[in-house]
Amino acid sequence: MAISDAELDIAVELALRAAHVAASIIEKAMAERENTLLDINTKVNSVDLVTQYDKQCEEEILTILRTGTPQYDILSEETYSDVGLSDKPTWVVDPIDGTTSFVHGLFDCCVSIALVVDKEPILGVVSAPRMHEVYSAVRGRGAYCNGQRTYVSEKRRLEESVVLLHQAVNRSEPAVKSLISIQKELACIPVHAVRNHGSAALDMCFVASGRAELYFEVGIYAWDIAAASIIVREAGGVVHNIDDAQSLDLMSRGFCCANSLELSKVGIDLSKKYKYKENTLGK
Repeated sequence: MAISDAELDIAVELALRAAHVAASIIEKAMAERENTLLDINTKVNSVDLVTQYDKQCEEEILTILRTGTPQYDILSEETYSDVGLSDKPTWVVDPIDGTTSFVHGLFDCCVSIALVVDKEPILGVVSAPRMHEVYSAVRGRGAYCNGQRTYVSEKRRLEESVVLLHQAVNRSEPAVKSLISIQKELACIPVHAVRNHGSAALDMCFVASGRAELYFEVGIYAWDIAAASIIVREAGGVVHNIDDAQSLDLMSRGFCCANSLELSKVGIDLSKKYKYKENTLGK
């Protein structure tokens, strides 16, 4: 289902405005965290956190998006997480990606807003208030950070790469062992660095801006990666399923992104070797 360029321009403006409002809430909350009591709850388990600010940011974002585009569907982490993706234009929102980092006052949390049409991201905005960076991309128009074009790095050798990994919410022994085995193999190559942060969207933007070369993860959701996937692609990188370099299914729960197909295939191979997907998702 196609949308016009004029409609897309309106959507970009709405996404940027909504991300700015939510990022301001996050920034203020973190500045006042010593004097503010966080209302922390858990979802799947004790390491899957949600706060009152996740919900406040989501409310502000959805109000702006609904007002400007009432005809679009919404898939959002805190309120509309059970909604599936259709071919209709759909806003895919993570009000605070990296809630645990937010709770602990770390830098790696952000707002993620995507517009998905025919199940493909066509617009993405990722705002990282602690870094004072806003990434954005529209299909066919390039990727930007704070208004300046951004590109993936040109490194093609794994030994020269920074690789990003995340510990999934699933902390079962098989899931943890899979990730540790992957990290150990990468460290022993050795790659330049293996880093573990807390926001999928932000780490994807690190690939888009040339700060890292490879990032892959199992256990994520559509709202974690939808916005940043179009940013990576428009920056010259690749994003695909963790077990299939030819396609990206936002609902598949496993993905790989890199500055090149050569490096992204490393993620696929390591995932298969250590049964990363099977042990993390139980499939």
